Amino acid sequence: MDLTHAETALLGLLAERPMHAYQIELEVRERDMRYWADLGMSSIYKLLKKFEAEGWVEARLEVSEENRARKVYTLTHGGVEVLQMTLREYLSTPEHTKWRMDIAISNLAVLPQDEVIACLKAYHDGLRERIEGYGRLRDYLQSHQCPPYRLALAERPRSICEGELEWLNRFMEELDTKGGDR
Repeated sequence: MDLTHAETALLGLLAERPMHAYQIELEVRERDMRYWADLGMSSIYKLLKKFEAEGWVEARLEVSEENRARKVYTLTHGGVEVLQMTLREYLSTPEHTKWRMDIAISNLAVLPQDEVIACLKAYHDGLRERIEGYGRLRDYLQSHQCPPYRLALAERPRSICEGELEWLNRFMEELDTKGGDR
C-alpha cells in the first residue's frame, strides 16, 4: 500500500490521540507541517472520509463547548498497521528526490555566465537563511524540551541545506575557475 506523504502525516497525527478535523488543522499549523506534507483543511476532511471508508479510522460524534456536533476520529488497529508498514518503508529506503537545481544545471548554457553567478549567489544566500531559520527552530524546540524525533525535523533539513551549501561553494568555485567554459 503506497500512502501519500499527506496520508501518512495525517495517520501519524491520529496515532498520537483522537482528534476532530479542526484540532488536526491546528496541529498542522503549529508544527509547520505544510513544509513537508501537503495537508490543508480541505485535504484533511477528504482524507478523513477516505480513512473512514478504508476502516483506518473510526468517527464518533461529540458535542463541543459551543454546543456543536463534530466528529472525533480515532485510529483503528488497521490504521495503525498501515501507518507502521509505511513508516518502516520510509525509514529504511532512501527516496529519490527531483530537484529544480538539477534541471537548471543541465541548462546552464542558456544563461550568460554573469547571470548564472548572480543566481547562484542568491541561491547561496537563501540556503544560509534556511540554515539560520532551522537553527532557530531547533533552539525553540530544545527550549520546549521536545523529544529527539521532533528535534530531527529541524536538524535533518538544516543538515541537508548545509550539505547543499558545501556543494554549491565547490560548484561556484569550479565555475569561477573555468570561466565561461561550461
